[in-house]
Amino acid sequence: MTTNKIGIDATEDSLQIHIATQLWEKREIYHLRYQVYVQEMGKSLVPATNSSNLVSDSLDDKSLLMYAMSGNKIIGTTRLTIAAAEDYPADIAETFHMHTFQALSTSLPRPHLALGTKLAIIPEYRNSPVLFYFLAETYRILRKQTVPFFFGGCNPNLISLYERMGFRRFTQNFTDSGYGLLVPLVMVIEDIPHFRAIKSPLYRHARKQTSNSTIPQQFLQAFPETTKHINTQLASRESLWTYVQEKLLVSPYVIPPFINLDSESIMTILASGALFHCASGDCILYPNSTSNDLYILISGTLQATSPADTRILLPGDHFGSPVLSAQARQAETVTALTESEVFVLPGQALARYQHLHPQAAEILVSNLTTSRGFAYACASLTEQGGKEND
Repeated sequence: MTTNKIGIDATEDSLQIHIATQLWEKREIYHLRYQVYVQEMGKSLVPATNSSNLVSDSLDDKSLLMYAMSGNKIIGTTRLTIAAAEDYPADIAETFHMHTFQALSTSLPRPHLALGTKLAIIPEYRNSPVLFYFLAETYRILRKQTVPFFFGGCNPNLISLYERMGFRRFTQNFTDSGYGLLVPLVMVIEDIPHFRAIKSPLYRHARKQTSNSTIPQQFLQAFPETTKHINTQLASRESLWTYVQEKLLVSPYVIPPFINLDSESIMTILASGALFHCASGDCILYPNSTSNDLYILISGTLQATSPADTRILLPGDHFGSPVLSAQARQAETVTALTESEVFVLPGQALARYQHLHPQAAEILVSNLTTSRGFAYACASLTEQGGKEND
């Protein structure tokens, strides 16, 4: 069996990045997707899932399928598609405004656009550099092929992770069947000042390249709404505190999750997560999904519906299951009734906070476990008979 090994060869765990060329490699990739998306995360991907427990779709035949190996074990995969806007499925091109972006690239010899999808990494490697290695290799390929824009989408709890890498939010959310609410992202490949400002790990690769400052400027002119999204990599903790206080119309001290915490602790929590916008009708959480993230409504109105009850969430209310087992399935459906803004603290960020600030974290967890939101989450799980099995 031969593989197509490419540029990244990390010393950690002898990790190597490959591009799949053989049928056996692709089947391993499709099965890894099934293990992560369906078995672990409980995503309903029919008809993408076939009877052989593989997750695949038509875009696989037009894309580069990368995978990471540690020793003889495949530990992660991602998909890179490079094509002109008109060659993407119409719904994808519309969601990411690809025709608008392509019009910004007419000075290039081949105004193609890139899309990253189907990222899947096994749990024990999610705190490893695997994602960075995938992105570094992707960046190298896109630079070589003079591709100016790289698109992707993520669930809200991953916003801060992708923004640290160099992606930006630029347009309204969308829902992909089986994957839930997704936030559209774009990386402007030649925006070296942005990589430097956010201290992206890709900066050390980007700074070695020549860049055209016109394209980043044109992007901001074409999508001025980009500036409404607060990137916690760029905002000071003090400005986050002020912004949240203005939106809540009350001090963050008085909302249930933050009671008895000092301003320094709250600012650290806010800087560890992300703020995101929702349009009316956006479904943030849906039943049977796994989540150990904390969500706090900052402005607007949400509705949470479960087998146990239906409740209206107002600014300061929270939801999610950050202190329940990571394997617990969500029973609530949480939907935006109006245009809303929500803060999300990813479960991994909460774990880091507990390690670095144990006393403040103990207060936060105590607030969550004695709150009405936690009581609803527990009641919902009880109503459905506890954790659901795969």
